[in-house]
Amino acid sequence: MLKNLFKDTSWLWAILAAILLAIIYGINGWSALGLSVSAYYIFKLIQNMGKSIPIIDLMTALAALQWVVGPFIDYHNEVTHYKYHMYVSEPEYMSYIVPAIIAFRIGTRFFNTNTNLAEIGERVKNLLIYYPLLPYILIGTGLLAPFLLWFTPANLNFVFFLLANLKYIGVIYLLFSNSPKRWIIFLITMVLTATASIASGMFHDLLLWAMLSFTFVAKELQLSLGRKLIFAIVGIFIAITIQSVKHQYRNIVWEQGYSGNKTALFLGLASKQWSTGQIATPTSDTEITARLNQGWIISAIMAHVPTHTPHVNGKTIIEAIEASFLPRVIAPNKKGGGGRDDFVRFTGLTLNEKTAMGISLAGEGYANFGKLGGIFFMFFWGVFISWSWKKLNDWSYLYPTLLIWSPIIFLQVIKAESDLITVLNHLIKASVLVFGLLWFIKKFFSIRI
Repeated sequence: MLKNLFKDTSWLWAILAAILLAIIYGINGWSALGLSVSAYYIFKLIQNMGKSIPIIDLMTALAALQWVVGPFIDYHNEVTHYKYHMYVSEPEYMSYIVPAIIAFRIGTRFFNTNTNLAEIGERVKNLLIYYPLLPYILIGTGLLAPFLLWFTPANLNFVFFLLANLKYIGVIYLLFSNSPKRWIIFLITMVLTATASIASGMFHDLLLWAMLSFTFVAKELQLSLGRKLIFAIVGIFIAITIQSVKHQYRNIVWEQGYSGNKTALFLGLASKQWSTGQIATPTSDTEITARLNQGWIISAIMAHVPTHTPHVNGKTIIEAIEASFLPRVIAPNKKGGGGRDDFVRFTGLTLNEKTAMGISLAGEGYANFGKLGGIFFMFFWGVFISWSWKKLNDWSYLYPTLLIWSPIIFLQVIKAESDLITVLNHLIKASVLVFGLLWFIKKFFSIRI
């Protein structure tokens, strides 16, 4: 197990780049190291797309973007958001968050988490020879699930949220098939997701599934590293466009009660911003940076704890484990999700009644154990993620295409802004649902799916 920790030595180049950044440009040492390892993690993510299912790479890259790159831009930006700004100095913040991310990454190397996407693809192709209708059943179930929400109790919303994501699993299965309609169905599914995201004004699902599904697309198209980089640039272009117009779009739809064609409205706003160059204004830059920067919450915690609120020494972690593993019948007073109470408690900031923000795992580690303890907490969280991925690999002997379902299991886990109760609750419940569905399909079809 320990040999996996230092198997990849290319991170030495990241350290060399950090030294050069610090010397040539006079950047704070921790910031220079953070930027270098962030670039390295992002490169590894793009490199592994099409070769493996890079869930852990995606987790690390998103954390690096939102905890290091976003805060660094904020520290060196002349225009500062009135609320989403950094509350402690750059050296103080970076000296915690950079080692925390590196510790997490080292933890994820504790167990062997490598996956061979080509081998998984062959398993899917063999399966679909005998059960070609399976992808369509999953897609149909995923499309039908949101409509069933109207007829089900509120406490089953999470189940139907997960069931709605089956359409993506069905599409991924289909991508590995020889169906001449596979790319058309894939594009239709993503267009429907984009339309639903625009209609609701919520774009998380669109961005997450675009990233998660790209590795399967890259595998089937046999994309070179250069082409994957081009797709990555296009993806960044789309993400920036969404972030730049999201605030204005939501204001028109939510506050002004717009009732026209929302897709046309959104595309019109995006087209206007790019054609006029307004996307590069200080206001839009600040808005985009604020969305990218989740480090402001961690910095607010560092400024508030322990000066105004003491470290809680593992209390929120115990609450998260209790909430995730114990049913409400046994633990009627267990903690709920959302993160609002912990946000207010550990940052000292206020939120309106309709707003909930997570404090992130790095923020939670600091709130519980301080700087050094938070770094060790992130390491052990990485070990846990590594162990979870290894177990999925081990259980593939029962369900050979199990790893195709991993995006559903880790859908909320990969988000850098989520706290422990959110990610652990999703990981446990999504795993139960996925294994339940696989068991049902195995019995129903009499196959080892």
